[in-house]
Amino acid sequence: MGNAPMRDRTDPLRPGDPAAKHDYLAHVRVRHHELDPLGHVNNAAYLNYLEQAAIDHAAAAGFPADHLRDTYGALFIARRHEVDYLRPALAANRLLVATWAVTFGGAQALRAYEITRLPPNDPAADPPRDALLPPDAIPANRGEILVRARTLWAFVDVQTGRPRRLPPELRDAFLQPNARV
Repeated sequence: MGNAPMRDRTDPLRPGDPAAKHDYLAHVRVRHHELDPLGHVNNAAYLNYLEQAAIDHAAAAGFPADHLRDTYGALFIARRHEVDYLRPALAANRLLVATWAVTFGGAQALRAYEITRLPPNDPAADPPRDALLPPDAIPANRGEILVRARTLWAFVDVQTGRPRRLPPELRDAFLQPNARV
């Protein structure tokens, strides 16, 4: 892939990708320590949101990190992030992080994300539960879009640190049978 932007390889950069078997929705409340001096969520905090959503998505699909390590002797390591910051998130905002698989091939997986700001609600109400959902169940209008991102993940051998070919069952767990690879 070289230095070309990841979005040149595949599109769309939005939830409901027909190749994805399911999307994962994670709910986040912005905490004070995640803010920069301007009172906006720091760029590094957004990366934490993305990474945690990816980890939780994999676990919800049956592939938590300990299972990957024990079964395949390998883990996913972020190789490259592409992030478009569209609007700032502020203290106490409630955010929805949507993530889904775009492609799997060789030793790499491409995952996309969208972070939206949810409208304020009753502060006493419990936040919604995080969820693994089929792409057609994801509402099109989830709130104001703050961030769009993609991460290229490498599947890496834990002993050698070298890339390892993705097992077919991983691809099958995240992508439709006729999906791009």
